[in-house]
Amino acid sequence: MTKRVRTDGRGGRKAVRVALLTTVAGAAVLGTVGYRGAVTVAAEVPRVWSGEPYPVADPAAVATHLDARTQAVYDALALPPGVALTPAPVGDDGITARVQGVCHARGLEHLLESMNDGGADQPRTAVLGAHFTLAGVSPTRWTEALGRARTTLTAQGWTVVSVDESAPVPSLSLAPPSDGPGSLAEGASLRYDPVARTLTVGAGAECSRFTDGTAVDQAGEPTALPTPTAPKQLRAR
Repeated sequence: MTKRVRTDGRGGRKAVRVALLTTVAGAAVLGTVGYRGAVTVAAEVPRVWSGEPYPVADPAAVATHLDARTQAVYDALALPPGVALTPAPVGDDGITARVQGVCHARGLEHLLESMNDGGADQPRTAVLGAHFTLAGVSPTRWTEALGRARTTLTAQGWTVVSVDESAPVPSLSLAPPSDGPGSLAEGASLRYDPVARTLTVGAGAECSRFTDGTAVDQAGEPTALPTPTAPKQLRAR
């Protein structure tokens, strides 16, 4: 018996589009790998349809860990006296949890949603970060500090991901030698503004899903994130 699909209304048209996508995908699989290969591929269909799940981690633990990463980078800079935190937060300074426009829903079932301008955000997920900005950094201090940080951190097992010393805002990005809580991939960065003479130190982790029981606010952001403490040498003043 053939199942009829209603095509009246917006929902009906969407159902037809999904059915067509599924049919085309199935035909492509059979035509490419043959029936024997299709049996193997069929086992992957649920995962492809629903999407690879994001790794799970405690947001507070990740934020605390990233704060420690920025502290390690600050220590490696070995900046001389005279450098201080900016009097007011700049950009993403502090502990941040970005929940909109970054952790999109995965899988073919969200294909049509992802075609919209806003995309399809995955619930209870975020990109966590920790940043602070230093003032009073002269170009000479930046160049010297950059060299010290790069040498010290690579000796500790960090890997240089990218470096651009000639850009209007020079930068250095590094990957730490190990993953953080939840085995999340991480990265740290240095960005220098020669006009404002400020140096921003940051660390961030990949998208992750909150552990069960994590409290969130109306915007979907976790509410129990720690207060940033890095660099401790300056915040103690």
